Amino acid sequence: MRSTFCKTAKALLYLTVMAIPASAQAQRASENAVNNADDAFGTTVGLETSGIYSEFDTRGFSPVKAGNVRIEGVYFDPVGVLSGRLRQSTAIRIGFAAEDYPFQAPTGIVDHKFRPFPTKNGISVAENLMAYGGTISEMDLRLRNKQGSLAFTGGIAYADNRFVDGGYMHSGGWTARVIARTGGVEIAPWIAHGYFTAQFPRSIAVVTGDFLPKSPPARTTLVQRWAKGKQDNGSYGSTIKAAISNALSLRGGLFWAGGIRDRNYSEIYTLLSADGTARHRVIADPEHDLHSTSGEAQLALRLGKGKLSHRLIAGFRGRNRHTDSGGSHVESFAGTTVFGTPDPRPEPVYAFGPVNRGKVVQTAMMLGYTGKLESVGLINLGVQKGRYRASYHDGRTGLVSHSRDDAWLYNATLGIDLGEHVALYIGTQKGLEDSGTAPENAANRNEQLPATRTTQYDGGVRWKFDGGQLVVNAFQITKPYFSFDAGGAFTQVANVRHRGVEASLSGHFGKRFNLVAGGMLMQPEVTGPGVALGLVGKKPAGAPNAFARVDANYRTDIFGGLTPTASLNYTGERAVGARPLAAGSGRQLMVPGVATLDLGLRQQFRIGKIPASMRAVMLNIFDKRGWKVAGPNALLLDDGRRFTMSLAADF
Repeated sequence: MRSTFCKTAKALLYLTVMAIPASAQAQRASENAVNNADDAFGTTVGLETSGIYSEFDTRGFSPVKAGNVRIEGVYFDPVGVLSGRLRQSTAIRIGFAAEDYPFQAPTGIVDHKFRPFPTKNGISVAENLMAYGGTISEMDLRLRNKQGSLAFTGGIAYADNRFVDGGYMHSGGWTARVIARTGGVEIAPWIAHGYFTAQFPRSIAVVTGDFLPKSPPARTTLVQRWAKGKQDNGSYGSTIKAAISNALSLRGGLFWAGGIRDRNYSEIYTLLSADGTARHRVIADPEHDLHSTSGEAQLALRLGKGKLSHRLIAGFRGRNRHTDSGGSHVESFAGTTVFGTPDPRPEPVYAFGPVNRGKVVQTAMMLGYTGKLESVGLINLGVQKGRYRASYHDGRTGLVSHSRDDAWLYNATLGIDLGEHVALYIGTQKGLEDSGTAPENAANRNEQLPATRTTQYDGGVRWKFDGGQLVVNAFQITKPYFSFDAGGAFTQVANVRHRGVEASLSGHFGKRFNLVAGGMLMQPEVTGPGVALGLVGKKPAGAPNAFARVDANYRTDIFGGLTPTASLNYTGERAVGARPLAAGSGRQLMVPGVATLDLGLRQQFRIGKIPASMRAVMLNIFDKRGWKVAGPNALLLDDGRRFTMSLAADF
């Protein structure tokens, strides 16, 4: 399949390049996450990222798991990863970046911007050498008519990703998006398809004692070569933007995302002693269907002229999600092994059981108001009436359980301009957020967890200066806490609070130096009866007490603009498991903090009239080894030193 895909891609590339003039606008060759970032709270452009947060970790939580994803400002319930062929950029909206955003959410908002209406016809190609010898090949196409009323964007890609534990993943996909404009209305339907022909699992180290495993050498093959997962993912939908009148506008969208997971594996090593002795098992899942239909519509009425303006918003959003889980075959291999050394075993004969089926229907009716007085400040208010209905059908027993919630939700933000350069804000949000799925080492692995009520309070100060800004925020987020019960199921056991401060410094200093620097100090704490009884520790698993990242570029005159880059990252200590190491001790096993340094070079150049760019990066140059906390008691080997290089050109 890979050969067929590559041949098709090359044929399409050749035909398209021959048909498009060389004067097209630059696209991929000019991508730069540091230069394009407004703050240090998380920006993704192409394969590049900057900032301290991501869509999977913001203030210690995941906005994606919480259900706070937007496409062009419209609610979207993702199943799988949204294709990079569609996205121009992704930003994390918290604090000042969300102060005028309608219907704000706790845990932050993942804001996807699709590739815009092209100004010229063009094609971009990129070849990326990834970590441990992996590759990603990309092609993006942009077409438009002369009248500016119709455009097409799309692309194809193939990836061969390699991992530190010797696993790898082969995937490919394509996207197509049409943008039609007429009479103040823009309709943009799109479709994306991705396939994974070889998806080997990361090796999970489950820790139950008071020790951390030793880091095995990089690229040591720990996976079973027969544990090759396969799945097809897809998504499609359409956005609409319409100016109904000078004051009234409509924004909305309807989307479907999902796919069939033909086969999925988890490779788990349960550590028995500090010398690495472990029990080894592989869990195989049967075919699972996961899909969701979601969307939103917002009507906005703008009032006021001059310095005072108002915006009234009425909207409705909803989703209908189906999740298969369970029916797994657990193969516990005989004897023990030493974690970090290859342990090849014969493929078992699978005996799958009945599949569990979960369904979630969630809706919200919304009403919001934003008022802004120039040079004074703004106020952003929103109220939602949420309705949540979920059912779970146990495939083994046939029993069906139900859960429901009818919640009044709100958001309120007040912004004050203290002068031309300094502003304050204070806000609060209450949301009904998803809790993700149970981890792979749980008895109810991959089961959809119930939605929970989350409350956030935050506030900050911003100083804008020539070329950049400095932001300092404080925040507190509280929500139910999920961990393992006595039977090994992942369920709600307590409450958790993340309280902290964060800072961002971003800007262009002179004509050569660009900087995006951020940091977060946090006190994550678990509370409730489970803590008092000694069943749960005070520190939530995986939440760091500190995080910092500094990204810097300096453009020189060498070769007309050779740009050295540097990225310094620090992740503080994290608790490995939820339970104390000994009854009554309160002490938990911790992963120590680790700092890494990345150094690279970036160069933009031209091949004739064709703009192109090259970026080479040596990541973690001092080869600092560590562990990622994938879930309570579950560790993944962190990446060591590795090299990446990207070449891009815009025809």
